[in-house]
Amino acid sequence: MKKFLKLSLFSILLLLVMTGPVKALTTWNYEDWIDGNNYGTKTKVSPNITNLKGESKESDGMKVGPYNKASKAKLSEGITEEVYVGLDLDNYQNSELFELSIALNQEDGETSKYLTEAVVMTQKSKDKFVITANNWNKDKNIIATIDKNGVYTYKWELKKEDNKIKVRFTVLNYGEKLGATDFIELNVASPQKATDVRYLWACNIKATYGVDIYTTLPERPSVTNPETSDINILLYLGLIASGGICLFFIKKAKQY
Repeated sequence: MKKFLKLSLFSILLLLVMTGPVKALTTWNYEDWIDGNNYGTKTKVSPNITNLKGESKESDGMKVGPYNKASKAKLSEGITEEVYVGLDLDNYQNSELFELSIALNQEDGETSKYLTEAVVMTQKSKDKFVITANNWNKDKNIIATIDKNGVYTYKWELKKEDNKIKVRFTVLNYGEKLGATDFIELNVASPQKATDVRYLWACNIKATYGVDIYTTLPERPSVTNPETSDINILLYLGLIASGGICLFFIKKAKQY
């Protein structure tokens, strides 16, 4: 009897996990973005959306945007950072672009200083966005192409392996992988000194609109595909059925 009860409870918890919201490892809040003083501007579009814009003038060929130091992730524990990026083709002119990077600190006595970073560029090319690695993934520079408006997950994974720092970048659409690099070694003089995440930086925003960064991933838009809808219905029916089974066995257990 207890085994059946535990199985029913497990089924409910499993379904809740499957249908629950996705959360970022670091929450990139509006308040944590640092702008001004040659770091572009930030605007709170809504409680969940921060719009970042680059400087009006170029510096070293870039229109520098805001940066964010909210992350506390340590390389010794392995780093996975997710950023939710809004992409709307109507907001960008052809060839407009923005670049985002995750950078690492290195220990320097009792302080930390910049070590390296992995920059990713998103550029509109006619009727699609092309996402590429900037210099660190030369063998497979194009990571993904996107032709539908939405909110996409940009994911950086960094690790230290054989005294080398490696990074993998993935683009996802609500868990569906649209493209990814392999784990690529970053060219670092002193990898043993790498410590933690230094910042997430909108290092180059050559787009009048800027770029929308979401604090949390919004709910997935309604799906009209009948097959997908049927799967969702089955999940909820399974949840209801599991609840009914659980209540049945609880009542039975009270009789003994």
